[in-house]
Formats: sequence, structure tokens, C-alpha cells
Amino acid sequence: MSVPTRKKLMEYIGESYKESDEELIKLYLETHQVYRRLKAEIKKSDLMFEYTNKAGATNPVKNPLVGELTKAVQTLNNLLKSMGLTPAQRKKVVNEDDDDFKNF
Repeated sequence: MSVPTRKKLMEYIGESYKESDEELIKLYLETHQVYRRLKAEIKKSDLMFEYTNKAGATNPVKNPLVGELTKAVQTLNNLLKSMGLTPAQRKKVVNEDDDDFKNF
């Protein structure tokens, strides 16, 4: 996966770009950086850890970074939605264009 850049996001947004998109672009790039760091840390460690509670019982627990990675992915997806860049939104635009052509 390539690292997203401001330039690439601007290309995807295209003519629908508005100045208010700048903050979304900035947030997307920062969140993607966090996502990449979390992903790298998870690759270096185990998905499950042994945890010993106060009573002395040891139980397997999920790596807390996995939950943070999931949150980062959700945030990235929400930011893409805000910029109109999800596959579903692009498909809707294409379908709307097709309808206009059929009506002609």
C-alpha cells in the first residue's frame, strides 16, 4: 500500500475540492501515519498476551494495539466519507451520471 499524500488526495477529490477539505486532508494524513505505526508495532508483537491479575490468575488478553488499529481504520474511513472518496460514494456518482445519460 502506498503512503497517501496531500497531492494524491487532492487528485482524488478533483473538482469537488473546497477549502474546508484542507483540515480533513490534514487529519487523514496524520491518522494514516498513526495507522502505519500501529500496524508496524502489531507485526512485531503477539496478538495475544498473558495477563496476570491481582488474584494471581493468568489469562490470555488481546493486544490493546489491535483495538487502537481498529479505531484508526474507522477514523480513516469516516474521513474518506467526509471527503466523498469511498468506493460506494464514487459508484453512486457514476450511477447518477448513467441515469442522466439514459434520460437523454
